[in-house]
Amino acid sequence: MKHRILFICFFLISLFALDFLVFKKLQFWLPNESPWNTNHFFNFLYEYERIRTLPKTKKRVIIVGSSVAYYSIDAGKLKESLRNDFDLDVDVFYLAYAGNSPLYVYLLLNWLDPLEPDLVVYPVNFIDYRIHRTYVMFPEGRNDSVDESVVVKDALTFGEAPQSLWIFPWETLKEVGSSMDLETWSRYVLSSGFSFYRYKDIYLQNLQNLVQHRFGRNTSYHAYAGVLIPEGISGLGWTGQQFSFLPTEKMKNKGFWVEVTSFLLAGKPCRMEISNGKAKQEIVLNKAGWVHLYLDSEFFQEKKLITIKLERTWFANEATGAYLDYHFDPMGVRLEQTFGLEEARSGIQYEREPRTEDFRYRNMKEEEYRKYFHYRLLEGLEKRPGIGYLVALKLAKERIREESFRPYFHFRYLKKIADHFRERNISFLLINNPENPISLDWYEDSRWYRDHLTYLQSLAGGSVYYWDIHRSLPMQGFSDFHHFTYIGMEQMNPIYAKRIGNLFPK
Repeated sequence: MKHRILFICFFLISLFALDFLVFKKLQFWLPNESPWNTNHFFNFLYEYERIRTLPKTKKRVIIVGSSVAYYSIDAGKLKESLRNDFDLDVDVFYLAYAGNSPLYVYLLLNWLDPLEPDLVVYPVNFIDYRIHRTYVMFPEGRNDSVDESVVVKDALTFGEAPQSLWIFPWETLKEVGSSMDLETWSRYVLSSGFSFYRYKDIYLQNLQNLVQHRFGRNTSYHAYAGVLIPEGISGLGWTGQQFSFLPTEKMKNKGFWVEVTSFLLAGKPCRMEISNGKAKQEIVLNKAGWVHLYLDSEFFQEKKLITIKLERTWFANEATGAYLDYHFDPMGVRLEQTFGLEEARSGIQYEREPRTEDFRYRNMKEEEYRKYFHYRLLEGLEKRPGIGYLVALKLAKERIREESFRPYFHFRYLKKIADHFRERNISFLLINNPENPISLDWYEDSRWYRDHLTYLQSLAGGSVYYWDIHRSLPMQGFSDFHHFTYIGMEQMNPIYAKRIGNLFPK
C-alpha cells in the first residue's frame, strides 16, 4: 500500500512537472513564426511571456483589446511619434487578440501587474460589446430585456470565446463559474490544472509552422509573411499582374512555388515574362494548382531586382468556390508564405504590414465608396457565409436604435476595469474608437447611442480617462465597420500620439 501511494505521488509530481516544463515553458522558448491573424491566442500568450521577461527600463504603454485595437494603433509608429513629437521615450506593447471583449480584458488585469504598466490604453467599438449575439439567439429579442444569464452562457461557448478556455480558464471559473453547467465547469477545471489540455488546440499550430517553414513548401497558410512586394501583395499572398523581388540563395537552390488558378488560365496558357534589366526568361503556366518554378542561373549572378509580369489577370468576384470574393482587385498568382526570405521571420505576432486591400479606397469619392462598401461587405450572404457576422452587426445597429440603453454584462465589466485602475492609481485611457461613418449612420442619432456615450463618460475620474473620437476618420480609412486600413491607421497615429502624450507629466 505504501509503495502504491508513493508511486501515485511520483506519477502525479512527474505529470505536473512534465506538463509545466513542456507546455508552460518549452513551447514559448521556440521561435514564434505565426503572423498576427494566424494563431491569435498563441501569439497573445507568446507576446505576454516575451514582455514579462523584459527588464523595465522605460515607462510602459500597454494597448489592450480586440482586433479593433490592433488595426487602430501601430506600436512602433506610436512609439516613434511620442519620441519625436513629445520627447517621450517609452515602450509600447500590445496585449490584444481578435474577439477580445470587456469580460476577458477584465480577466487579464491581474496579468498586467508583473508588467508594471504606466498607461493602459483600451480602444473599444460596438463589436466588442457582442450585442448582436442577442438577436442571433433570439430573432425577436431585445438587449434591454434579455436574460443576462443566457447572454453570459452564450459568451462562454467555445465557438464564441475559445480564449476563456485557452487563456483564462481559472479566472473565468472564479468570475462566472456559477453560470456554467457541469460539463462546461469540468472542462474549465481540467484546463486550469493541465497546460497540455489548456493549450492542446493552439500549440500545434506553431510547431506546424516551424516544420513547414524549414522543410515544407509553405503553400498552406492564412497570412502572407514573405518579403514586401513593391507593387503590393494581398494579405493572402496574391500578386497583381506584376511583382518584383530580389533573388536569394534559397530561391537559387530550391526554386519557389506559386499558385495558379483556372480563372487565370481561362482555358489557355498564361505567359510569365521575367527580367532584371539584363537577363530575361519566359515561363508558360499551363496547369492550375501550386506550381514549382526555377529561375535561370543568370538571375543569381548579381543581386538585382527581378520583375515578373503576367500576360493577364483574373478577378475574384468572377470566380467560384473558395476563390470567390466580392472585390475588384486584379489578381495574379499566389506566392508561398515565406517567399523571398532565406529564413522565415519570427517574433512578428504584432507586426502589421501594408497589403493591397489597404489601398483600395485611397482615392475613392464617398458615393463610390458607399456602393463598394455595401457590395463588398453585405451582399451575397448565401454564397459567402463568412460575412454573416457583418450582416448580424448591421441588423443589431438598426434594431438597438429602437431600444433603451442598458449597462449590462460587458458594460458592467468596463466599469470594473475602470475601477481596477482607479484603485491602483494607474493611468487608463478608454477610447470610444472611430467607426465607419456609414455604419454610424445606422444608429448614431438614437437615444441608445447617446445614453451609451453618457455611460462611458461616467467611467472617467481619478486616473481613468475617457476619449470619444467616434467620427475622427473618414470612411475611406476603414476596411469595414470598425477596422482601419493601413492608411487609416497612419492617419490616426498622430491623433492617438497627441492624446497619449498629454497624459504623461511634462
